[in-house]
Amino acid sequence: MNKNFRKIVLTAIVVLIAVGIAIFRYRDYVTNPWTRDGQVCAQVIQITPRVSGPIINLPIKDNQVVKAGDLLFEIDPRTFEAAVKQARAVLQQAQVMVDEAKDEVKRAKNIRKKEKGALSEEEFIHRKNTLRAAEASVLSKQSSLENTQLNLEFTQMRASVDGYITNLNLRKGSQAVANQPVLALIDINSFWIHGFFKENHIEGMHSGSRAIVTLMSYPGKPLEGRVDSIGWGIAQQDGSTGFNLLPAISPTFEWIRLAQRIPVRVHLTNVPEEIKLRVGATASVLVIKGKSGSESESPVVAAPRGLL
Repeated sequence: MNKNFRKIVLTAIVVLIAVGIAIFRYRDYVTNPWTRDGQVCAQVIQITPRVSGPIINLPIKDNQVVKAGDLLFEIDPRTFEAAVKQARAVLQQAQVMVDEAKDEVKRAKNIRKKEKGALSEEEFIHRKNTLRAAEASVLSKQSSLENTQLNLEFTQMRASVDGYITNLNLRKGSQAVANQPVLALIDINSFWIHGFFKENHIEGMHSGSRAIVTLMSYPGKPLEGRVDSIGWGIAQQDGSTGFNLLPAISPTFEWIRLAQRIPVRVHLTNVPEEIKLRVGATASVLVIKGKSGSESESPVVAAPRGLL
């Protein structure tokens, strides 16, 4: 009996020591709010052509990294080149009309200078108005030429930022349609983490609070970050318009009251080169309470693997 009792006591002591070590190791996760409901986010740019036409050049491939200014695809430019030539010809015709109108005004001035009554005032004003109309026509034709030149430039779609091409479904020969997105570009410099914390855990969080992010894909490599902001609102179901324009209110069960989740935006301050962030990846987020700059800067371990 005594031997069994000693075994029980020793087992209990070992368990208590193990629990104590775990609590000491993960004390930040015991004393500070953290959540497994985190997600990697980034700005996704929808690449939308400004003109329509078949794609004749597609130098990119799916999941490729591109730099700002790199060519993504090219639309057949021949139609737009012809439009530019036509616009230039029309502009030249308008400029000829201006030259002729200037000559008429100059001739009228010379006639009136020699003999004022040889040309009526109405005729003189008419010639000047004709000149102004011709000059206005030139401005209009110049605008048309610039517009056709822009359309020609728009046949080459280039990356606006450094980023990743993802879910590429375009093919050479596909028809690009103006103002309809054709591919997605993830801004490589815009990644952040959204942690969704229970509403009763956000007290004590501040903009600038230290945050530790553990990605499920890199469980042993915690990332440092700072809280950018805390969301000011979430969508509400109760009170939304229902039948007969009356508010729809769900029944409340007093014995079940779930805390709402509030989004907390975290900016990562240093991401090692070997860690690749991917939009939609899950993460655990720990926020160390306190005002900006007052939190401990001691190393923090990654979230426990069993809780990722």
